Amino acid sequence: MKHIAHIHTDLPQKFGIPRNSFLAPHLQGRIVFEPEYALNRAVAGIDSFSHLWLLWRFENGEPGGGAADVAGARAAAAAGERALAPVAAAPKPARWSPTVRPPRLGGAERVGVFATRSPFRPNLIGLTCVKLDRVELTDAGPIIHVLGADLRDGTPIYDIKPYIPFADCHPDACGGWIEDAPWHELDVDFPKQLQAEVPAGKLAGLTEVLCQDPRRAGSKHEPTRVYHLAYAGLDVAFTVDGDVLHVVCVS
Repeated sequence: MKHIAHIHTDLPQKFGIPRNSFLAPHLQGRIVFEPEYALNRAVAGIDSFSHLWLLWRFENGEPGGGAADVAGARAAAAAGERALAPVAAAPKPARWSPTVRPPRLGGAERVGVFATRSPFRPNLIGLTCVKLDRVELTDAGPIIHVLGADLRDGTPIYDIKPYIPFADCHPDACGGWIEDAPWHELDVDFPKQLQAEVPAGKLAGLTEVLCQDPRRAGSKHEPTRVYHLAYAGLDVAFTVDGDVLHVVCVS
């Protein structure tokens, strides 16, 4: 199966990516098509929908860039929008287990892999619903701007489909075991002087990511440990003490 596009987001590493779409609704993404599919007429009518489904490829085990790598990515972007798109490699054989430990259960309890959205599955296919922000038509092809994506920068996109409310929305749906394990968010202590280091259009998304607790599920209580999040070309350093995340440096 060939990818048709890549999505570019502010999160170059797996660390910090929300565990589901819309947990950080202000996260920005840009879908840039491969030359073969970069036809403005291929997206005609898509701007009449409010939300889209994305089919994409998990890239388990493939290294992501850190904050220091983003400067190089931006230099490449100066040479053209498509310079950011990595060369797609053949998907690696999936390492999977019939049971997994979901973060929502603290990384301690196991459930069946097909009762989760774990990336470690037989086929490396992800499914995400995003909000359509706008469609930009360029001489080089369309760029679809979306919000709320839970995807790493450079993720290959296999397909894009419109979200159709009468078919896709099920108000009587049951959330299974997830309903018995409500997600716990952190309070974010983000000093004003450090907020000023973040571009205004990126601040809301960053705060939402931090609120979701980027650490590994079941992390030990280490209030003096400093974590680093690569976000929008920045290195965001923070600590966590109990239910409060403290941003200590933005560079």
